[in-house]
Amino acid sequence: MELMQFTAIVLMIGLTLKLLLLPRRVEENSVTGRSRWLMFGGTALLGVQFVLQMALGLREKGVTQAVMLNLTAFTLVSWLLSLAILRLLTQGRLSRVDAWLGGGVWAAETVLISAAAMTDGETLLSDTHRLQTAETVGSVLYFAMQCYYTVRVVTLLRRMRRSLSDYYDYDISQRIEWMQVSIWVLSLLSLFVPAVIFAPGRWLMGFAVVFFYGTWYFVDSFCAYVKGSMPRKVEESEELRMKSEEFAAVDSDGNGNGAGTGLADEQQERVAAAVAQWTAQGGHRKSGLNKSMVAGQMGVSVNLLSQWLRHRNQNFWDWLSDLRIEEAKRIISEHPDWTNEAIADACGFNDRSAFQKKFKQKTGLTPAEWAEQGE
Repeated sequence: MELMQFTAIVLMIGLTLKLLLLPRRVEENSVTGRSRWLMFGGTALLGVQFVLQMALGLREKGVTQAVMLNLTAFTLVSWLLSLAILRLLTQGRLSRVDAWLGGGVWAAETVLISAAAMTDGETLLSDTHRLQTAETVGSVLYFAMQCYYTVRVVTLLRRMRRSLSDYYDYDISQRIEWMQVSIWVLSLLSLFVPAVIFAPGRWLMGFAVVFFYGTWYFVDSFCAYVKGSMPRKVEESEELRMKSEEFAAVDSDGNGNGAGTGLADEQQERVAAAVAQWTAQGGHRKSGLNKSMVAGQMGVSVNLLSQWLRHRNQNFWDWLSDLRIEEAKRIISEHPDWTNEAIADACGFNDRSAFQKKFKQKTGLTPAEWAEQGE
């Protein structure tokens, strides 16, 4: 038991220092900066919790006393870590429920456990049936809180994936998958808390392994994310999504007659002509594009291009991929000796694997199978 507690203390010190020593540019972004301090608070609190466990020897004094500390600490830590992810997903625009639900649950647990511990004329560190019942109720509240945050994160991640695919010309959604993995780990831990924290010490080994690895993965992935370019990419795509939604809402209340999209016929024709000219010039064969860049090259506003794509029930990435796949088919027919790397580069795909995956998705065949079928 002491070995696990000591390992946890060392791990939390290392993770807390890693968060503390992040580059200055992380703090310059208000979203990543505040998320960083929420993560810092979570790991620091975990470290303090394990120090207290080890110093006071609560496990040796009784399971219930350890549960009192574990439950209140885990709830507070899960709240802080969940808020760190939610701030990244909402660009800091948290709802009141998101911001304060965890604090309310933690306060309710603290009051419930304190009230139960101070009744029946028993001392605070005495095991009583009432105290155990209060801790069980508290663990259920903790699990319910984490379920709420998990649903929120999964829902917002789905929206963010749509936003990214509607702005960039390649799939970068895998760079935010760590958020979903991390929130599911927190949910898994909260699910087993009612059973595990009451269990004898030997049953805690499996829980400790998941906890140690999950916490390390969470913090390490967060640090890699905020140090890279993804926060800026997400901010750009989210700003465009919000502007497009506002534009669509305002325009739909006007006099537009574009099939329920607020896009007038003359606007559709204008964008279609710009798209045709841009495609004829080979604009779609360039890589590293985003919607703002393409709109600028076409000479139309990004909101107008967004409305035109919405009218076609397509997002930016799928639309651009369709153009590139058609170009790839032409190249395969005219140059059967070209490699997939050469075709991917000529068509604007980010790499060979992205080209092969998208080609298979669109045609149901690999490039080689499609070439054989065309012979």
